[in-house]
Amino acid sequence: MNLKFVNPVTKPSRITYDSLSALARQGLGKSRISPAEAAEVRAAIERHKQRQSAREQAPRDPLAEKGRWLHRMKERLQDEMWRILCRYYRLPYSRWVEKAGTELEIKFGNPAVDASQYTVWHYRKPWKGTELWLTITVLFNWRSSVLAAGLADAGGLLTLSAQQVAEDAWQAAWLVQGRGYDFRIESGYIVRCADGTYAHARTLQHARAIADKRAKAWAERIQAEERKRAEAQAQARLRELRDQLASMTREQIADAFGDVPISVQDSTRAGNCPTGTRQWCERWAAGRTSGTVRDVIETGAPLDEHLLRALAVAIARAR
Repeated sequence: MNLKFVNPVTKPSRITYDSLSALARQGLGKSRISPAEAAEVRAAIERHKQRQSAREQAPRDPLAEKGRWLHRMKERLQDEMWRILCRYYRLPYSRWVEKAGTELEIKFGNPAVDASQYTVWHYRKPWKGTELWLTITVLFNWRSSVLAAGLADAGGLLTLSAQQVAEDAWQAAWLVQGRGYDFRIESGYIVRCADGTYAHARTLQHARAIADKRAKAWAERIQAEERKRAEAQAQARLRELRDQLASMTREQIADAFGDVPISVQDSTRAGNCPTGTRQWCERWAAGRTSGTVRDVIETGAPLDEHLLRALAVAIARAR
């Protein structure tokens, strides 16, 4: 109703004209209500009837009923956790014993785990296996606090709870497997490293130290790959330049690169033997260890593979 009450009123037990008109008289402080106010009461009753009719005609949602939605949520959590358990943890399995395997149950509450294992036998043969009953308890908001944050299988461990304490850090609890099928819960901190991995530790300082160490190793690995890539590109350019020199005459090389300086260091950088380089200098350059490309061409030495590589290195360095 759109009436402005001046006195406090109590909620009516039934939505009828008598009950709502009595509520209006109480709120307005009147013994009788006017025709306009009575029309407002009747309009409020009609709106209530329309809402009730629309609610009854609405399609029935099974998940909205008590218990159904919770059961469906448990099934989804169980599927997600089963995938993580099968990928990162040891679970019993047997091709011959039918009852051997793992039964997983999910509960809501403080993070906990309960594991019970039994020896089962083949119904005819003397073959035995292990039957594991695993009960994992997680917080009710596991999907929003853990799964949505990408921490469900952080670092290859099943995260049971996570509370963000920094942009890249969470206070969390995770599932750890010991010897055999012994499971336990560990609590501490998870830090996301620069390389995309996650570091687990009991304290935030220790977790950050692990993350910093991984970040340093990751940066060094990237630098090494960049150096290797640069060296490969440089080698490709040298091969291309060497092929270009091999297709040119002596006069063309002298005209194009005659003023480029060259030394015995260029020959050794090209992979030539230092002793062979010195011997070449004694035979063709009268013992000189440096000069220009034109000086090398004018010696009359044959343009073999070793000389072409040395010329390519010198020209590439000058460029």
